[in-house]
Amino acid sequence: MFFNEAKRRELLVEFLYASALKKRFSCYGHFYAWRVGVEDHSCRSVLEIVDESVDASEPNRLWGRRADAVVVMMNPGSSRPLARGWESEVRSYPEVNLQEKVLVLTQPDNTQYQVMRVAVACGWSHVRVLNLSDLRDPKSGSFLERLNALEDNSKGGLHSLFSAERSRECALGLRRRMEPILVGWGQDVRLVQLAEQCVDRLDGVPIVGVESSIHPVLNSHPSPMLQRMKVVWLERMIEQLESV
Repeated sequence: MFFNEAKRRELLVEFLYASALKKRFSCYGHFYAWRVGVEDHSCRSVLEIVDESVDASEPNRLWGRRADAVVVMMNPGSSRPLARGWESEVRSYPEVNLQEKVLVLTQPDNTQYQVMRVAVACGWSHVRVLNLSDLRDPKSGSFLERLNALEDNSKGGLHSLFSAERSRECALGLRRRMEPILVGWGQDVRLVQLAEQCVDRLDGVPIVGVESSIHPVLNSHPSPMLQRMKVVWLERMIEQLESV
């Protein structure tokens, strides 16, 4: 893979801050409410991260583009639409129309800034972020409790794009130019089942992530608390991508 050395130095030495990344990239997400019984769950099915070279005048078309790269992480975290009202769209699965999603400008979180930094180093203009789960929750403990509560529901697995029922939608989301898929869903052992489901759905596609010593299917989260550890994650991810 070709890397721009000047951009790499800018990334790792100066560590691009959120204020600079916001000027370079825009984020568009598909938000919806997933109804299970009488309860609605706030969800996001995809995030499209694009720089100024990508025409986003009709953002819904981004879902139909082949992204430069695809990243899979745990869940959407604190990512939210900049405008109000999009969470009220109630969805059921499987979807009839998979070719288009309503994409709206989105407030990124710290994890997505890490993805942008990798994009700068690699010269990517369009990165698609998918998740093991669509459930929006900024607190991993609360998120994992919600997953556990859904286990007994016959349709409780539909929060994941990698579930069998959403395989066609997943195939559309995985269209990309770079073969390996980047992963960074973290190291909590309660994610093992979801992570294994994702790996099975990828069906042998090579993945690139910062490995974990906890379990073979887990990997380091892109945005640890300490900034120096964020830089360490970036360095290790870029080292792996350089060998692709």
